[in-house]
Amino acid sequence: MLGKLMKYEWRGLRLPLLIMLGILGGTTLLTCAIIFTINPKMDNVSAGFSTMSLVLCILLYYFGIIGCSVGTMLIIAIRFYKTTYTDQGYLTHTLPVTSTTLLAAKTITAVLCYLAMLAGIFATIMIILGAIYIHVSNLSGYDKVYIDRMVGEVLSEMSMSFREDYGISLGGFITFYTVFMIIACISSIMIILGCVSLGQLYTKHRIIGAIIAYFAIVSVQQVISYIAMLPTYSKMLRAEALSETIPMFEVISPTMIISLLWAVVVSVIMHIINLHMMTKRLNLE
Repeated sequence: MLGKLMKYEWRGLRLPLLIMLGILGGTTLLTCAIIFTINPKMDNVSAGFSTMSLVLCILLYYFGIIGCSVGTMLIIAIRFYKTTYTDQGYLTHTLPVTSTTLLAAKTITAVLCYLAMLAGIFATIMIILGAIYIHVSNLSGYDKVYIDRMVGEVLSEMSMSFREDYGISLGGFITFYTVFMIIACISSIMIILGCVSLGQLYTKHRIIGAIIAYFAIVSVQQVISYIAMLPTYSKMLRAEALSETIPMFEVISPTMIISLLWAVVVSVIMHIINLHMMTKRLNLE
């Protein structure tokens, strides 16, 4: 039954998600097209115009990333609100499933939807970097094998210097940061859904209540993040006073681990709030 519920949730989210991905893809194609028009050998006016166009396209792409990311969260929040706490919720809550299964389907689908958007953003970044690489290779006039060897040597040197500076291999850091981002994304979705549920406590102003709850929770998170960084600041100041060199990862990892643990705690709390509101405090519009 969980799979059927997830399929139903996906049907409601897929079209808005595809529209967001379409917008992101459009800005990516525009940016790549401008990249291929830049030629340093042209006169200063043409090269300057191309460079300005590239800057504007990159800004457009950046705002496209922000807009699609925030837009996906809003789509998820609106979908959860309408199918859980409005008149559409009558059909939802009459299904022959428990509230736990219903909430699990909505939560898992929402998380997968948001991760799909993040995967789309990562893919477009790789496409833009690939376009830059191809264009630079074509302009340089060198053989592609030679350029690939040069790029490999640069990446190898970067990997070695990364270990020396950060105290961890580049691959290890990417793995750690990927896990960190996935947990942070899951926590963000859980907070959004939890705030929608908390907003139902404000019977006459549910949307405003959800917004207030969101900013309150984010503010508390920022305070806790600042407190978690205090040991890091202390360690950096002590190392500077003793003229010691501490690997960067050794400095930032405790803060990141505390942030991960806090994200897990918040996710669990938000899940309990959602379950409580759907079972004990349900009040459909």
